[in-house]
Amino acid sequence: MRRTALLPLAVLLSCLMLSSCGITKPFVDTQLLANPDLPLEEKLLGAGGVHVEVPYPEMYFDASDYLDRLVELVEGASDYMIITTFLGSSCPGLEDLYAAIAAKAESGVDVYMIIDAVSSYDMTASADHMFPLYYLKDSGVHLVEYNPLSGMSIIQPGSLLVREHRKIVVVDGRWCTLGGMNMNYISMGADDIDLQRDSMYVFDSPALAEALVDEFVTIWNESCVDKVSRDDFPAAEGLSFGDIDAYLFNQGPGSDVSMADMYASLFSSAKEEIVMLPYLAFFDDNMYQCLEAALERGVKVSIYVPIDSREYVQGALFYDYHNLVEAGFDVNIEYAGEETGLSLLHQKLCVVDGRYTVIGSSNINYRSMGLSHEIALVLDDEGFAKASLEQVATIAQDMHPLDLETALALKDEKGSLMSFLFSYFGG
Repeated sequence: MRRTALLPLAVLLSCLMLSSCGITKPFVDTQLLANPDLPLEEKLLGAGGVHVEVPYPEMYFDASDYLDRLVELVEGASDYMIITTFLGSSCPGLEDLYAAIAAKAESGVDVYMIIDAVSSYDMTASADHMFPLYYLKDSGVHLVEYNPLSGMSIIQPGSLLVREHRKIVVVDGRWCTLGGMNMNYISMGADDIDLQRDSMYVFDSPALAEALVDEFVTIWNESCVDKVSRDDFPAAEGLSFGDIDAYLFNQGPGSDVSMADMYASLFSSAKEEIVMLPYLAFFDDNMYQCLEAALERGVKVSIYVPIDSREYVQGALFYDYHNLVEAGFDVNIEYAGEETGLSLLHQKLCVVDGRYTVIGSSNINYRSMGLSHEIALVLDDEGFAKASLEQVATIAQDMHPLDLETALALKDEKGSLMSFLFSYFGG
């Protein structure tokens, strides 16, 4: 086995199982998914993907530009909005956004918003700037927290690991946004080094909107006593946009969708190159096996990872990242913080063979594979893949290769088993 932390991991996993938390979905490379004769499109559908045709999206890598666009979409809403975010809170930089949302609710637009309950316990720089969003209810916004701390958590503590990690907005059954930006200070409201670098994508797509609403209704009705009907959120009519084949993976409560199988499908079908831009890259042994099999086929695996300025996060990263180098992957890192002048890179991206691009909320790690509710969209378009790779190349200019000697030295100097365990399951 790959890691020296197997015993603590086994103990922690046993505790989760004993707490009746049967929620994990292993990252697998089953015989079906590994079959080289099976077209990738069939693998993606078999992994739970929903085929949709979408237009080329608007791409936002600057949070202020995306914030302006989001306010514009909100102000243009005439029927309904649904919003899901992992971390949701207000701050001075987001006052215009939340004022626009409140104004729409007061005008009669149906606004439904889900925020994860950890929003109140934000451990980032947002904690010093945030205002809770409960006040939006006074304007008529239907707001619920997903999986709040409760008495049931004492009986089933493992359930606290199940988080609503998706970042989605749907307006009037037509406009859709998804990506990695939360609706809080560090994602969109800061104006200095605290502002993370990230990505969001805007689609003019009734087909995508319809698919996103399906899962939203499911999680809303699981989280709230005031139930909604799928008919409350119609798709826009008389519109037909999109010529890009895409596969939506909406890993939510009760779904058969598997982020693990999605990545396994892509990695097992790769022929030339896998490029990953993960915020966190904590792979389990099955993930390694799938990627190492790609290496054996001659596929180049390149991973570009940020190093958080927070010491406890560095402890987790440096405890584990020598494994990425030992596996034979091309690993490049960059340091965020005042010393480098770089804000934290929070983007999630994967490009396979210059054709298939994965965007959304999912990190490429154990937690996103089986513990969190995640959103991902696989776009089959060489033009979009090319633009994504160009953006990675720009980011890579501030990165440098991580060799094994350096990785092992960093593990000895800064690595922390406890930080690693926390990030592996809860990061």
